[in-house]
Amino acid sequence: MQDLIIKQVDAFTTKPFSGNPAGVITDADGLGIEMMQTIAGEMNLTETAFVTVPEEENAMFRLRFFTPTEEVDLSGHATIATCYALIEAGRIPLSNGVTRIHLETNIGIVLVDIYFHQRTKANDTREMNKEGIELIQEGEIRGTLEKMMMHYAVPPYRRSNIPVSDIASILCVREDEILKTGMPLEIISTGLEQLMIPVLHKETILDMHPDLIKLSLMNRKFGIHTNHIFTTDTFSPECVSYSRHFAPALGMWEDPATGTAAAGLGTYLLRHGIITTDSMIMEQGKETENLARILVEIDQVGGGDGSVRIGGLAVTSIARTIKMREGELVIN
Repeated sequence: MQDLIIKQVDAFTTKPFSGNPAGVITDADGLGIEMMQTIAGEMNLTETAFVTVPEEENAMFRLRFFTPTEEVDLSGHATIATCYALIEAGRIPLSNGVTRIHLETNIGIVLVDIYFHQRTKANDTREMNKEGIELIQEGEIRGTLEKMMMHYAVPPYRRSNIPVSDIASILCVREDEILKTGMPLEIISTGLEQLMIPVLHKETILDMHPDLIKLSLMNRKFGIHTNHIFTTDTFSPECVSYSRHFAPALGMWEDPATGTAAAGLGTYLLRHGIITTDSMIMEQGKETENLARILVEIDQVGGGDGSVRIGGLAVTSIARTIKMREGELVIN
């Protein structure tokens, strides 16, 4: 019988049971694809990540991502959650400042920068005042984890030819809530084909009850994986956007915080001159008291040679033991 530890790690938050939860198994060597899919279905989270030994020489780990119904090539929030679980387990050695790690995925090597300030006697007071998560090893505070930032290339995009009237009907909103933004509908390719849908008011998005069956059918017709409904009318004045994210075609009704979509939206907002800053915070979710906060940093958006980084912090909410017995799961 084989014992595995699976954690629920909430990304883009420091508050347990908020942000976006991901399942993480940091020691998944020996698990086949069918078993990974079974475990992801049992967890029933938007994605579950499995960490194995990499094949690429310069990679520290290999990551695979599964929704409850299928494998996907990349997940931003699950990558951030996995990095936190590996740090928590002491499997990523951190240096004072920035530690860069290479992760092998189905789309190639992904870079993650981990910002860490080591605690010393000389700077104990200063570090206690820093925002972040205090890392504890063997009962002693080691320092402050400030953020984890995942790198993307600037994603390609194309205009959507889906009629606004069709989308408004499926989302159960007035057509002018989309048209009056003056912003276009775009499909941005971030590893997933993500439809960006601008809406005028945050209350419209917060109260939204889309027809998810019809949305799934529309997505499959037009080759879209997910739908990112956003507004620049935010709850927090320090945020540039508020959004909700629906992915019924992938077997998940709503994703509470979506790193890949935040990366795409950041480039969208810069390209269309809606914002001018290259460092931004985006809020996402449907519970206003527990909105996820996603950090986005962009070097440039022209020419396709820019760099986008998304991230934030994370926290472990649940740890469970999975016992593997003759190909079956027993979860405690």
